[in-house]
Amino acid sequence: EEAAAHHKKEEIAAAKETAARLDGKTVEIKAKAGAGGKLFGSVTSKEIAAEIKNTLGIEIDRKKMQVADIKNFGEYTAEIKLYQGITAKLTVKVSE
Repeated sequence: EEAAAHHKKEEIAAAKETAARLDGKTVEIKAKAGAGGKLFGSVTSKEIAAEIKNTLGIEIDRKKMQVADIKNFGEYTAEIKLYQGITAKLTVKVSE
């Protein structure tokens, strides 16, 4: 039981550290333009998670990421739930 409590403390500490590393950061995703200058397709949470890993070296479970449907170029906010009550917000910049 003591080990479980210690493990939980470690998980919370790790989540807080990851949140601090992610919070306020920006990741840039390059995308192709389709007709009318809109995005060709959309940017998925899987692509964002891959870019976070490439840029920041942090592995994120894409299922824990909340982001609006990205169908245009611009900046979007992604919210990542790292642990109960611990979230990080970062900017996803979609450019050509």
